[in-house]
Amino acid sequence: MQGKRKKILIILSIILLIGTLLLKELSINKKIQKNNLYQLKNKSYYEVTLKPNIYFFKNKIKANNYYIASSIKSVDIYFNYYLKNKTKEPINYSYDITATLKSYADNGTKLIWTKDFNLKNINNINQKEINIEENYNLDYQYYANYVQSFQEYYSIKTETYLYVKLNIKINNKTNLYVLLTIPINDNIIKITMKEDNAFLKSNTQKIDYNIIIIVLSIILFITFVSKILFKEDSEEVILKKYQDIIITIQNQPDIHSDNVIYLTNLKDLINISINNNINILNYQNNYYIIIDNTYYIYILKN
Repeated sequence: MQGKRKKILIILSIILLIGTLLLKELSINKKIQKNNLYQLKNKSYYEVTLKPNIYFFKNKIKANNYYIASSIKSVDIYFNYYLKNKTKEPINYSYDITATLKSYADNGTKLIWTKDFNLKNINNINQKEINIEENYNLDYQYYANYVQSFQEYYSIKTETYLYVKLNIKINNKTNLYVLLTIPINDNIIKITMKEDNAFLKSNTQKIDYNIIIIVLSIILFITFVSKILFKEDSEEVILKKYQDIIITIQNQPDIHSDNVIYLTNLKDLINISINNNINILNYQNNYYIIIDNTYYIYILKN
């Protein structure tokens, strides 16, 4: 019993040591990743509202379609941007909505003119989450006429796009945006929307494989030590488990048969006893089963 207690104390001491190291590793990892956990839900989208006409039954067309430029009254943009800091620490952020016209020459290879329009500007918000809900009805023909006036003034033809952008700054740095690209010159246009979340990708908590390795090592180590120290499959444990079917005798059985089978595994003898519903005889750590003049013998090793 004293030896078993000593073994338990050794195992508990090893577990305590490894557990302390693991907690230290987790603590360091948490500090490193503390400000880098975000959850994003961007549901920004747009629709196109048409001028009154006799050809289209509906005056609104959903996103990701082709549109007749001259029929467009407005591009209705819905910026619905939600960003949560999982650490529940406040986020200092600002955002603005801008529209920018850019005209290109030589098949869009040379930028020759740009014009910025500031649609909205919100500064210095300090909250635990970013929750932007901005709806804007962009007058498409206003920008188309602006471009036409520019081209007529200089007697040139350009390839022009209108870029409508939601810029989000965290800690005074431009980190995130949602961008719509709207062609101006073409008769048939297609509007595209994209978002840049590189900031989130670079600040997402990564799996610390060192911790996984440590945890698996602890499990394997404890299993290995338990097998060695406690010897769950040892003969001592097996004999104690099946002591009800073992009868200790005072005299060694006389073997009067040539049919003697020596077993090398105590479990085999136990299985024979159970399957034949017969007891095992024990004489000085020699174990016997006698069935129909056949002797099954297992000699316990010291």
